[in-house]
Amino acid sequence: MTLSAATGVHAGAADDDGMSGTDRASRLVTTLLDGVGTRLAHSLGVAEQAERASPLLVEPWRSALVPAALLHDIGYNAELALAGFHPLDGARYLRDQRWPQEVCRLVAWHTGAAAEGRLRGLDAELVDEFPEPPPEPAAALAWADMTSSPCGERCSPQERLGEILLRYPPDSIVHGAITASTGGLLAAASLVDQMLAEARDADG
Repeated sequence: MTLSAATGVHAGAADDDGMSGTDRASRLVTTLLDGVGTRLAHSLGVAEQAERASPLLVEPWRSALVPAALLHDIGYNAELALAGFHPLDGARYLRDQRWPQEVCRLVAWHTGAAAEGRLRGLDAELVDEFPEPPPEPAAALAWADMTSSPCGERCSPQERLGEILLRYPPDSIVHGAITASTGGLLAAASLVDQMLAEARDADG
């Protein structure tokens, strides 16, 4: 199962300084999230999982997935947190820095962002500024996020969801967003698990 190709700059292509999109993202996330709790360790773990899932996609989403995984939480950097909604704050920064639109869209919509945007009253801005990515790359990033603990260790989606719900109080927006998104996130994780199994079977 693959995704139909779309137009856009490939995030994995070398930039003017000769660095690939993944190398640039690795350098940027280290700058922005070093010292921000365990966000850097988590982001590196998500990127490792995204490397496993990226062959399931076609370009330009294949090249966008790992950079987006590295950068998905940069909106937690205090200087970037202008709206207080980290997917949108991160995506806006990346857009301003001329990152490929596929990377920006994945960051903007990652892992329950739609539900959290509604609860924060920012859903219209999210939709207006960043078109929702297609299902497969969105699922691949959600799977990578949901199978990486806060410290970047492997975990099940159920463990990850339980950890988030314990970390945030029941009356918080994040708790509400994750509760509302649980079914979709588990379905996304199941989809990617199925795609990975099909790919292994095809390889013999």
